Amino acid sequence: MIDDLKKLFLRFNYTDEKGFILNVPSLNNGEHLTLGFDNKRKEFNIHFTNENINEPGAKRREFIFAMSAFRFFLFLKRFEVFYNQSIVNLILSSKTNLGKLKKHKLIINTFTDSVDSEEKIIYQKRKGKGRPWKFRENFDWNLIADNFKYLEESDLNSDEVLIAYKYNKGHLSLQGFIYKFEHLKGVYFIPIRRYNRFAKNMAIAMYNYLDAYPTEETLPFRQLMFERLKHPYLNKQEEKSLQS
Repeated sequence: MIDDLKKLFLRFNYTDEKGFILNVPSLNNGEHLTLGFDNKRKEFNIHFTNENINEPGAKRREFIFAMSAFRFFLFLKRFEVFYNQSIVNLILSSKTNLGKLKKHKLIINTFTDSVDSEEKIIYQKRKGKGRPWKFRENFDWNLIADNFKYLEESDLNSDEVLIAYKYNKGHLSLQGFIYKFEHLKGVYFIPIRRYNRFAKNMAIAMYNYLDAYPTEETLPFRQLMFERLKHPYLNKQEEKSLQS
């Protein structure tokens, strides 16, 4: 598993002439997903690239989304207003206190929550316009395993986000996110189920917007979103546990 993680990389390239592309590995071998903006066509697009196809003239890219710059930034502006209002409501409705968090024996990781953890784990292979990021080959993964601890008051620093876990019967599971905002004078905890439901609602809002202004260029992306969103978030067993 560790070797697979080390192979993970992201590549970002930008030029004034062509625009930018951001490559992300997909789950399929030899295939990556690309988010890009074409400066010449003034168009934002998303496509898959199959690196296993090497024949001259063969189609390697499968576009699933394309939208003009004007429409794309208009969408971002409208979606930003809805997102900001929704995330504020989510946080303000999640106020708690240290006693409740300690009662549930929540665990944090002091290494992964530190400001320099990303620099210690990931390095940029090349400086300049193209920046692939990869896991450091010599990174000591015990630094993560050895820095789990039960949550204490001293861990709650102002305007920081902590990732909360729980250890039960030999399994470590993600529980949610802890926030402390100085200007709000309180501690807030968003359980992972609520956060997942929030993320799904944002995806549904995005799909509804794109479906309200349908184009042929966004059809594959809308179809992909629909397939991912049509399944219920909770199964029957989870629904019963929440109601009990």
